[in-house]
Amino acid sequence: MLSVDLATMTVTVVDDEPLAQDVLVRAARAWHYDCQAASSAEHAVQLLEENLTPIVVTDLRMPGRGGVWLVREIRRRWPEVAIIVVTAGHDTDAAIDCLNAGAHHYFLKPIKLEEFRHALETTSHTYRLEEENRRYRRHLEDTVARQTKKVRHTFLSAIESLVRTLEERDRYTAGHSARVRRYCLSMARILGFDLKQRRRLSLAAKLHDIGKIGVPDAILNKPGPLTAAEMDLVRQHPVIGERVLTPVIHNREILAAIRGHHERMDGSGYPDGLCGSEIPLFARVITIADCYDALTTSRAYRGALSPADALDVIRADAGTHFEPGLVEAFLEVAPCLPHEQV
Repeated sequence: MLSVDLATMTVTVVDDEPLAQDVLVRAARAWHYDCQAASSAEHAVQLLEENLTPIVVTDLRMPGRGGVWLVREIRRRWPEVAIIVVTAGHDTDAAIDCLNAGAHHYFLKPIKLEEFRHALETTSHTYRLEEENRRYRRHLEDTVARQTKKVRHTFLSAIESLVRTLEERDRYTAGHSARVRRYCLSMARILGFDLKQRRRLSLAAKLHDIGKIGVPDAILNKPGPLTAAEMDLVRQHPVIGERVLTPVIHNREILAAIRGHHERMDGSGYPDGLCGSEIPLFARVITIADCYDALTTSRAYRGALSPADALDVIRADAGTHFEPGLVEAFLEVAPCLPHEQV
């Protein structure tokens, strides 16, 4: 990105005729512009790569690729740079091509210094206005980004607090999401997830059951078997979770993990009946950790299994409920997992 002190202005002059180049450089310096000079379009690009200037003044006819190519190259690589084209009278069509390609002004040879001065002043004034607008837009974008981040942090903090409140209403599920998150991150280490993946998985695991806010307590804590209607309500909680979080979490990987953490490899899961690799990776990880914690925690309708028995269940369901490769990763970290049974 071009960063310019708006109190000064530097110009790149491009002309293969030494006399014309000297006239343009001397005149610009006399008007208090700093200058660098090139004798070809290729040389100009090299100079701009080393020292990008806000204004380029270029001849059209030069050895090599020429002025029209240079205008297009500058516009492609440095769209904020202002361009003035110098051309002979018979090249006016090419000059118009340059204007269409993004040049700001052109004037004709032989060089008339007053025309050159007017073009420089007009171009530099326009550039200053545009740069001030760009800086103002960047300031607004930064402000909006900071406020969005603050609102998002506040919202997620409230959601996490709600998750804890939901779980603590029932001693059977207290701490469930925190444990699932720890199990998932242990697997992530074995699986070689990078930092960005671990952060996304961590958030998805922490919030995976937020959709249970839409399921009545009487159903969640029912000591006996659920009716078909009650089971349908329970099976909506991944969808509810995705819907609740969509306004503040825009990452599809996280949302898909929350929606898909009850899918099964054989397609018998819910809510979408996905199977195999159709199930998002994070969802496949979370479902193992979620099931293990559920098995090793007492519930209203059954007692807790021992860690060894729970691992036998996980192992037996590899290929039907769980992805076999992820089961192997879970079995590898299982000996180091905290076993917080209720």
